Amino acid sequence: MECIVCDFREDLVGQPVKPHQYIKYAAKYIPDHLNYYYKNGKCLVKLAQILRGRKIDIVHSNNTVVSVGYDIAKRLNSKFVWHLRGFMNLDFGCMPLRGWHKYSKTLREADAVIGITKSVLEHYIPLESKNTYVISDAVRSKDDTCLVMPKKKYFLFVAGFLTEQKGCGFAIAAFARSGLALNGYKLIIIGEAHPKYMLRLNRFMIGAGISDAVEFLGRSDQVKEYMSRATAFMMCSDNEGLGRVSIEAMFYGCLVIGRNSGGTKDFISDGETGLLFSDMDGCIVAMQNATRNDHQDIIKRAQQFAQENFSFEVYGDKILDVYSKVLSRVLMNN
Repeated sequence: MECIVCDFREDLVGQPVKPHQYIKYAAKYIPDHLNYYYKNGKCLVKLAQILRGRKIDIVHSNNTVVSVGYDIAKRLNSKFVWHLRGFMNLDFGCMPLRGWHKYSKTLREADAVIGITKSVLEHYIPLESKNTYVISDAVRSKDDTCLVMPKKKYFLFVAGFLTEQKGCGFAIAAFARSGLALNGYKLIIIGEAHPKYMLRLNRFMIGAGISDAVEFLGRSDQVKEYMSRATAFMMCSDNEGLGRVSIEAMFYGCLVIGRNSGGTKDFISDGETGLLFSDMDGCIVAMQNATRNDHQDIIKRAQQFAQENFSFEVYGDKILDVYSKVLSRVLMNN
């Protein structure tokens, strides 16, 4: 396998907070536009030289903000597949550097558009548009599962970086209001946080009287062990594109309590493969439910669902099927 490294600029920039700020905002990012076209122009020239004489059938941009793949495909006379992976504006407060109009136009002209969930795909392009597919990410091998019973008395929250957008503060507030700390339950949190945000969380926990019941582990290589033994895993992000950690929890036999939004609602069915909530009160009810009832049936259904939809073995076949359809249209047109 050959790997070619080429510098490029992502089609991504922070979005203006208010509409009347757009002109000042646009002027501020003129240097970024120039850098985008300069870097990506150099990338196109370099790749054209390296790949001269080769037949490249498909260019696959495996990221929501890598629009340069479309230009590379045009230069190489190849088909273009764009893989959308998250809500750039809802989750990260960003927008395409080139603007939404050009971004949407590129999507419509792609030979195939893949969304990691139905919600992600429909956020950018109508599901009924031609050549659109929903293919969930591969998270684990179908055999990488475990089911540990009984569960220990703690809830688990995991994120690479702990932020309000990921719902860390929400999870702590829900745990505090649930009263479960009085019953011996804990909230274990895995991930890193900015010192200022950590200070804010600590102040809240002291005020709520739950400091001794919340444990921050930082980064950990024992996520599987913690998931397999937790009473439930909490996914509290407002606009999670997919939520790999939720799926990992499903593989590892952990009940998922997830927000009824974003990609989470596409694979967590309330009472079937997990417990869904829409607001703080709903989250508290779900947490209390998790401690009072036996959810082995839900856990086992969720684990089977994860094996059938998020395994490495299934994923590869689905991607190859999209490639096959894209290339078959070429043959039909010739």
